[in-house]
Amino acid sequence: MEREQVEEIKTTLVRNIKIFWSDHWLPITAFVVLIVSCQLFNLTHSGFFYPLMFVSGWIVVMFALKLKSESSPFSSKKSTKNMQQDTSYETYTVLRVYTNDPNFQEYMQNQEYFHSQHVQMENRVIDHNQDIESQIMFIRKPEFAFCYHLLMDRKNEMYFIGEYV
Repeated sequence: MEREQVEEIKTTLVRNIKIFWSDHWLPITAFVVLIVSCQLFNLTHSGFFYPLMFVSGWIVVMFALKLKSESSPFSSKKSTKNMQQDTSYETYTVLRVYTNDPNFQEYMQNQEYFHSQHVQMENRVIDHNQDIESQIMFIRKPEFAFCYHLLMDRKNEMYFIGEYV
C-alpha cells in the first residue's frame, strides 16, 4: 500500500514538473544560459559570450517585467477586470460640438447638419457616481458662440450633457 502511494506521489510530482517546464521553459533556459555565459566570460574574457549574455539577459528581464506587471497593483489587466465588475465606470466618446447656431438642439438629429458643425471627439472613462457634466472639460473657442457636450456610448447612442454659451 505504501508503495502505491509513493508511486502516485512520484507520478504527480513528475506531471507537475512537466507542466511547470512546459509553461516556463524559455525563462528557465535563458536564466541558465545567462549564468553559464557570465561564468565562462569571467574565466575567459572572450567577446564571444557578449551576444549570449545580452540575449539571455534580455529574455530574463522581459519575463521578470511581465510577471511583475501582472502582479502589481497598477496592472492593466486587473484594472480592466475591476472596471468591468464596477459598473459605475464606462467608456464614452465625448463630442464637443462648436456652433454659432442657437437652434442646434432642434436640428442635431439631422446627420448632414450635425456634420456641418465643428466637432471634436475624445474617448473618456466616465464615473456614473459623480456628476457627468463636471467630468468633461469645457474648452472655449472664441470663434463660436455655443458649445454642446454630447456622449456617445459603445452602441452609438448619443446623450445630451450640456450647453455652454
